[in-house]
Amino acid sequence: MARVLYWHLTPQEVLAKPYPVGKLLHWEIRCMISKESYSSIYWFKAGVPYDKEPILGLAFYAIGISKGLEDEMIEFIHGKVGGRLMRRGERIFFADARIGIDNEYVAGLALSMEDRFNARCEIWLEFDLLNDDEVKSLYTAKAVPIA
Repeated sequence: MARVLYWHLTPQEVLAKPYPVGKLLHWEIRCMISKESYSSIYWFKAGVPYDKEPILGLAFYAIGISKGLEDEMIEFIHGKVGGRLMRRGERIFFADARIGIDNEYVAGLALSMEDRFNARCEIWLEFDLLNDDEVKSLYTAKAVPIA
């Protein structure tokens, strides 16, 4: 059984290939606005770290993005996933948000971010307990084994 991170996936690659959702530990969507600016939306199966206790939901942060665009992104994501907005430092949390973890949901959210913000998104997926056939059937060219 293997723990594997698949990274730098396009939304189209993820949309085209269903994966074992029960073995997904983490997903992240990175939206590149420019070479110097991007945002990230992420989910962890065990909960997103907030203080000492994880919360069920999503987290978001932005690097090099104007406050106005960041607020617009937060509002857009909130409209998609709902939840209670919480802030901790530079991170925004969507506690108890409506979250999907299958390939169609994750790719769809990334595509909607691309369309809305004229961004280029990439997706990272981390799995645990994948058998050899599952590892080979997924995105082998973009796999990073985790020890």
